[in-house]
Amino acid sequence: SMIDPKLEKALNAQVNKELQAWYSYLSLAAYCKSINFNGFGAYMETHAREEQAHAHRLMNYVLDRGAQIELQSIKPPKMEYDSLVEVFEHALEQEEQNTRAIYELYELAKEVNDYSTVAALQWFLDEQVEEEKVMTEAMGLVRFAGDDKSAMLALNQQFGAQAATAVEE
Repeated sequence: SMIDPKLEKALNAQVNKELQAWYSYLSLAAYCKSINFNGFGAYMETHAREEQAHAHRLMNYVLDRGAQIELQSIKPPKMEYDSLVEVFEHALEQEEQNTRAIYELYELAKEVNDYSTVAALQWFLDEQVEEEKVMTEAMGLVRFAGDDKSAMLALNQQFGAQAATAVEE
Protein backbone atom coordinates (compact mmCIF):
# COMPACT_ATOMS: atom_id res chain seq x y z
CA SER A 1 0.00 0.00 0.00
CA MET A 2 1.16 3.50 -0.80
CA ILE A 3 2.30 5.92 1.86
CA ASP A 4 0.05 8.90 2.44
CA PRO A 5 1.66 11.92 0.67
CA LYS A 6 1.63 13.96 3.89
CA LEU A 7 3.43 11.16 5.74
CA GLU A 8 5.91 10.70 2.88
CA LYS A 9 6.78 14.39 3.13
CA ALA A 10 7.14 14.18 6.92
CA LEU A 11 9.38 11.10 6.69
CA ASN A 12 11.61 12.95 4.23
CA ALA A 13 11.73 15.90 6.64
CA GLN A 14 12.84 13.50 9.39
CA VAL A 15 15.63 12.12 7.18
CA ASN A 16 16.76 15.74 6.86
CA LYS A 17 16.61 16.22 10.65
CA GLU A 18 18.77 13.13 11.22
CA LEU A 19 21.31 14.43 8.69
CA GLN A 20 21.16 17.88 10.28
CA ALA A 21 21.94 16.23 13.63
CA TRP A 22 24.80 14.28 11.99
CA TYR A 23 26.24 17.55 10.68
CA SER A 24 25.83 19.21 14.06
CA TYR A 25 27.62 16.36 15.87
CA LEU A 26 30.47 16.73 13.36
CA SER A 27 30.80 20.38 14.35
CA LEU A 28 30.74 19.46 18.06
CA ALA A 29 33.47 16.87 17.40
CA ALA A 30 35.54 19.42 15.48
CA TYR A 31 35.21 21.98 18.26
CA CYS A 32 36.28 19.49 20.94
CA LYS A 33 39.28 18.40 18.88
CA SER A 34 40.24 22.02 18.12
CA ILE A 35 40.67 22.61 21.87
CA ASN A 36 42.61 19.32 22.24
CA PHE A 37 39.84 17.34 23.92
CA ASN A 38 40.12 14.42 21.51
CA GLY A 39 38.24 12.01 23.76
CA PHE A 40 35.16 14.22 23.73
CA GLY A 41 35.72 14.70 19.99
CA ALA A 42 35.71 10.95 19.36
CA TYR A 43 32.60 10.61 21.52
CA MET A 44 30.76 13.21 19.40
CA GLU A 45 31.91 11.42 16.25
CA THR A 46 30.27 8.18 17.39
CA HIS A 47 27.05 10.13 17.87
CA ALA A 48 27.45 11.61 14.39
CA ARG A 49 27.72 8.09 12.96
CA GLU A 50 24.59 7.06 14.84
CA GLU A 51 22.57 9.92 13.37
CA GLN A 52 23.83 9.03 9.91
CA ALA A 53 22.77 5.41 10.46
CA HIS A 54 19.31 6.63 11.52
CA ALA A 55 18.99 8.64 8.31
CA HIS A 56 19.93 5.55 6.26
CA ARG A 57 17.48 3.36 8.15
CA LEU A 58 14.65 5.82 7.59
CA MET A 59 15.55 6.28 3.92
CA ASN A 60 15.52 2.54 3.34
CA TYR A 61 12.15 2.25 5.05
CA VAL A 62 10.66 4.93 2.77
CA LEU A 63 12.13 3.19 -0.29
CA ASP A 64 10.90 -0.23 0.87
CA ARG A 65 7.40 1.24 0.94
CA GLY A 66 7.73 2.34 -2.68
CA ALA A 67 7.82 6.02 -1.77
CA GLN A 68 10.22 8.70 -2.97
CA ILE A 69 13.24 10.10 -1.19
CA GLU A 70 13.85 13.80 -1.66
CA LEU A 71 16.99 14.93 0.05
CA GLN A 72 16.91 18.53 1.22
CA SER A 73 19.95 20.69 1.86
CA ILE A 74 21.39 20.73 5.36
CA LYS A 75 22.34 23.98 7.04
CA PRO A 76 25.86 24.70 8.28
CA PRO A 77 25.93 24.02 12.02
CA LYS A 78 27.15 26.37 14.75
CA MET A 79 30.94 26.02 14.97
CA GLU A 80 31.89 28.19 17.96
CA TYR A 81 31.13 27.25 21.55
CA ASP A 82 32.02 28.92 24.83
CA SER A 83 32.68 25.76 26.81
CA LEU A 84 32.45 22.00 26.90
CA VAL A 85 29.32 22.39 29.03
CA GLU A 86 27.72 24.35 26.18
CA VAL A 87 28.77 21.60 23.73
CA PHE A 88 26.97 18.95 25.77
CA GLU A 89 23.94 21.15 26.39
CA HIS A 90 23.66 21.63 22.63
CA ALA A 91 23.91 17.87 22.05
CA LEU A 92 21.20 17.12 24.60
CA GLU A 93 18.90 19.83 23.25
CA GLN A 94 19.32 18.32 19.80
CA GLU A 95 18.35 14.85 21.03
CA GLU A 96 15.27 16.30 22.75
CA GLN A 97 14.23 18.11 19.56
CA ASN A 98 14.68 14.91 17.58
CA THR A 99 12.52 12.98 20.03
CA ARG A 100 9.75 15.55 19.67
CA ALA A 101 9.99 15.33 15.86
CA ILE A 102 9.66 11.53 15.97
CA TYR A 103 6.65 11.82 18.31
CA GLU A 104 4.97 14.10 15.77
CA LEU A 105 5.77 11.67 12.98
CA TYR A 106 4.32 8.83 15.07
CA GLU A 107 1.14 10.86 15.65
CA LEU A 108 0.79 11.52 11.93
CA ALA A 109 1.31 7.84 11.05
CA LYS A 110 -1.45 6.92 13.53
CA GLU A 111 -3.72 9.65 12.14
CA VAL A 112 -3.48 8.24 8.59
CA ASN A 113 -3.75 4.63 9.90
CA ASP A 114 -0.32 3.62 8.62
CA TYR A 115 0.48 0.88 11.11
CA SER A 116 3.64 -0.24 9.29
CA THR A 117 5.12 3.21 9.84
CA VAL A 118 3.91 3.25 13.45
CA ALA A 119 5.77 -0.05 13.95
CA ALA A 120 8.90 1.17 12.15
CA LEU A 121 8.98 4.35 14.24
CA GLN A 122 8.84 2.36 17.48
CA TRP A 123 12.52 1.50 16.97
CA PHE A 124 13.38 5.20 16.68
CA LEU A 125 11.41 6.06 19.82
CA ASP A 126 13.24 3.38 21.83
CA GLU A 127 16.52 4.62 20.41
CA GLN A 128 15.72 8.22 21.41
CA VAL A 129 14.94 7.20 25.01
CA GLU A 130 18.42 5.67 25.15
CA GLU A 131 20.10 8.65 23.41
CA GLU A 132 18.52 11.17 25.76
CA LYS A 133 19.44 9.13 28.82
CA VAL A 134 23.07 8.78 27.71
CA MET A 135 23.40 12.46 26.80
CA THR A 136 21.71 13.63 30.01
CA GLU A 137 24.20 11.60 32.07
CA ALA A 138 27.12 12.84 29.97
CA MET A 139 26.06 16.45 30.36
CA GLY A 140 25.61 15.96 34.10
CA LEU A 141 29.17 14.70 34.42
CA VAL A 142 30.63 17.52 32.33
CA ARG A 143 28.63 20.09 34.29
CA PHE A 144 29.79 18.56 37.57
CA ALA A 145 33.45 18.67 36.46
CA GLY A 146 32.94 22.33 35.56
CA ASP A 147 36.12 24.34 36.12
CA ASP A 148 38.02 21.41 37.64
CA LYS A 149 40.69 20.83 35.00
CA SER A 150 41.83 17.44 36.25
CA ALA A 151 38.22 16.20 36.42
CA MET A 152 37.63 17.40 32.85
CA LEU A 153 40.81 15.69 31.62
CA ALA A 154 39.74 12.46 33.31
CA LEU A 155 36.32 12.67 31.65
CA ASN A 156 37.92 13.40 28.29
CA GLN A 157 39.91 10.17 28.66
CA GLN A 158 36.87 8.19 29.81
CA PHE A 159 34.68 9.44 26.93
CA GLY A 160 37.47 8.65 24.47
CA ALA A 161 37.73 5.10 25.77
CA GLN A 162 33.94 4.76 25.53
CA ALA A 163 34.02 5.97 21.92
CA ALA A 164 36.75 3.46 21.07
CA THR A 165 34.63 0.55 22.31
CA ALA A 166 31.57 1.91 20.47
CA VAL A 167 33.50 1.78 17.18
CA GLU A 168 34.45 -1.88 17.76
CA GLU A 169 30.85 -3.00 18.41
